[in-house]
Amino acid sequence: MNQIIHLSGIVLLLFGVFSCERSPVIPERPNILFITTDYTRGQDLPRVGAPFLKMPAVNKLSDEGAIFLKHACVSPICMPARATIVTGHYPHAHSLWDNVGISFREEVKPFLISELKKEGYTTVGVGKMHFHPFTADYDYDLRYSLEGKDRKYRDDDYEAYLNERGSKRLDIYNLNRDSKIPRGQSFFDWPLDEDLHADAFVGNKSVEAVQSGILKKDKPWFMWVSFTGPHNPWNAPERFSSIYRNMEDLPSGDFVAGELDNKPLDYTRHRYGYGGNLFDHYDSLPKPEQDKLRHNVRAAHYGSLSFIDEQIAKVIGALEEKGLLENTMIIFTSDHGSALFDNEMLHKGSPFPTQSIVPMVVWYPGFVKPGFRDNFTSHADLFATIMELSGQKDIAETEGRSFLEMFYKPDSKVNDFVIVESAMVTSLMNKDWLLGVHHITEELELYNLQKDPMCHYNIADKPENKGRINGLIEQLVAWRKSQSGGDKVKNNPFTWHEELGDTTQINKYRRRYTREYQRLTTIADERPGKTGKAAAAILENISENLK
Repeated sequence: MNQIIHLSGIVLLLFGVFSCERSPVIPERPNILFITTDYTRGQDLPRVGAPFLKMPAVNKLSDEGAIFLKHACVSPICMPARATIVTGHYPHAHSLWDNVGISFREEVKPFLISELKKEGYTTVGVGKMHFHPFTADYDYDLRYSLEGKDRKYRDDDYEAYLNERGSKRLDIYNLNRDSKIPRGQSFFDWPLDEDLHADAFVGNKSVEAVQSGILKKDKPWFMWVSFTGPHNPWNAPERFSSIYRNMEDLPSGDFVAGELDNKPLDYTRHRYGYGGNLFDHYDSLPKPEQDKLRHNVRAAHYGSLSFIDEQIAKVIGALEEKGLLENTMIIFTSDHGSALFDNEMLHKGSPFPTQSIVPMVVWYPGFVKPGFRDNFTSHADLFATIMELSGQKDIAETEGRSFLEMFYKPDSKVNDFVIVESAMVTSLMNKDWLLGVHHITEELELYNLQKDPMCHYNIADKPENKGRINGLIEQLVAWRKSQSGGDKVKNNPFTWHEELGDTTQINKYRRRYTREYQRLTTIADERPGKTGKAAAAILENISENLK
């Protein structure tokens, strides 16, 4: 009888534990190790869509932390994405819809690093920040700068690092110059000392920062470790890239021949604008050689991620050795994703999930509940989330919302959809649909994400989808009005102008993109996408005031 009572008590105790689970106490002003890569897709996480990918350090963070499956970068281009992270605002607010030399610091907006310093955080930044102007310190207590892997005009700390080791940026720039692949789009095994590699620089300088003593146990700190890989040129050391080159079943591009023909002109512009020189070479190759090229690019991409993972392990190991992992949250993400030959494209700029959905892993044992999160979050939400963690009571006004509760309550949510603003296209993505409004060419796109998750088929012209499109546009307009402008935001997004940002900058984008559209008319009709006569026909339909 006593045994029965005892067992009943255990059952009741267990039932109480699991049915009345308490929310964990939010850590008080934790240290934050913020790790970012460049060009990494959400499905590149081994625990999500790439089980063959060797990333033991990231796997450990993933297994012990939270994986956000629907985290959007807001703008899948380097500078806009990063501006959104540090301001909590969308491109319509900071005016960066593409990689251009705009200083968003000139606007009256909060800036993440400055706000953290106000809260008493020590701030360290290592690697690619990509804020204009590149040489500013941006309120870091310690910064080691790296602005591009092989761009010889950068005057940054990576250049000094190379010089100290008897090398220079021009040596990197000239690597593989005899290849038939255009410079900057090349893929090759790193032929120099590994310590000279840009991502080794980020790893080594991050370890140096940890060992310098600038990070204290009795003062909170924020350290942004920002890798340049796997951004092109794809140049991982051979010991990593060869792993994937030898995989016969390595994914090498998911596309339907001719799919760009039913998509807005901007995707043809992306194809020939971001990586156009490579496609001049690629399109001239016979199919077996095209297959091999795609395979080699993907192998180099995954090899770069494995190399970065080794650097991440070094940084975490240095923190552990110094006793600095206690009360430290680790956040791993990417500025944006990449096409990698999916959808007949190579690089970035589109709202398709391969380019707009990025990794988001949050690790903090005891507070972050391990497992997957299936609701939407975005880079616009990171500012409010990090500042709530810092203890700031009056969080500066931003357009994003904190998703801190999702760290310990997996089913909670911020929103049912995300907005992507990139290259003068505003898109709304929910679990079922992706709608895109192209502000210059006045084209529309719609994809059924349940039936067509890779967005091969634009179904905006199907009569049966008219009601669905109208509903999504109403939702998009309502969201935009809720952000800023209210009734001043017009109900027809094709007529948006000042709603898109600083009018001077927006006009520059319109002129620049129109010139790029005109270039497409000079490309042979038989090339993939809307080239030649097809591009010319669309240009004829663009409103006169947009030309």
